[in-house]
Amino acid sequence: MPGKTYGIALIGAGVIAPVHADAITALPNARLVAVCDVVREKADALARRYGAEPCYDYHELLDRPDIDIFEVVVWSGRHAEVGIAAARAGKHIIVTKPIDVTLPAIDALIAACEENGVTLGATHQFRSYAAYRRARQAVQEGQLGKMVLANAFVPWYRSQSYYDGDEWRGTMRWDGGGALMNQAVHYVDLLQWIMGGVREVMAYSEISAHHERIEVEDVAVAALRFAEAPLTSQALGCLEASTAIYRGLPARLELHGERGNIIISADEITYWDVENVPAPEPGSVTGTTGASDPRAALGSPAVAAHAEQIADVLAAIEEGRPPKLDGHEARKAVAIIQAIYQSAREGRPVAL
Repeated sequence: MPGKTYGIALIGAGVIAPVHADAITALPNARLVAVCDVVREKADALARRYGAEPCYDYHELLDRPDIDIFEVVVWSGRHAEVGIAAARAGKHIIVTKPIDVTLPAIDALIAACEENGVTLGATHQFRSYAAYRRARQAVQEGQLGKMVLANAFVPWYRSQSYYDGDEWRGTMRWDGGGALMNQAVHYVDLLQWIMGGVREVMAYSEISAHHERIEVEDVAVAALRFAEAPLTSQALGCLEASTAIYRGLPARLELHGERGNIIISADEITYWDVENVPAPEPGSVTGTTGASDPRAALGSPAVAAHAEQIADVLAAIEEGRPPKLDGHEARKAVAIIQAIYQSAREGRPVAL
């Protein structure tokens, strides 16, 4: 007997929304029912493109029996607000990164989902890219031996027009931060996921290039101490993030252990020197491992990665288990970033 097909409402029709819509429509047990945005033109255009119903106030969707899941891609600082309302209406929730921008808001969202018996999932799509998965496997299985350093560099560029393009961008209330919270959150998540957590940070941050209508950092650096686990207890790390780098450069992740080095640049393994472990075959760790539906792999790597993570949330609902990337797991990257911000403000190390 075929399983349930889940009706999904996409809340938010901004830049990332089409990726989520493509991912939803790639899955055989998901149907995009509605697209909601306060900007009518955006909701209308995206809904028309995917054959969904436009909506301009998400409250109108809370009582709809044909909608099982709210997929939330609105302003970062409104994720918990929308998710809590959906949870109280008995809807499951999937939230894009970051899950929200403050720990109290995230905790309130997690509590609302637990109290109302609904599933809360999140998307950090780079976890589904094969290069990062292979790197994590190498670290977790001890192929690199005891870890020495794990670094992430995000030297990106955003013009002033980027910050001026939406009223929420560059604001502490709605964006929650700048180069770290909005852009490098992906790599903060990857570092803690690969290394098993972060236990202490020391940081600096500045507004170096964007001086018009921006409240948040456009450059930040942090030193990290990783989790107290057998392979990572003495490992240190460096995190650099910026939206002020001339022309922008590819992001890079570096992993260095006593028996090997791995470098991933622009989502591909570009350097592999691991003792007694041959380098992956060219192309074998490019893109994603694919979603449960092969049609998802026909799209971009980002679409396939989102589809895989959405598919896991649907499977979690069916199986009565937490998603692999649930609210508690998605909270970790925000907790690290908040500790970095606190360290930069106070000029001292901050423990997690």
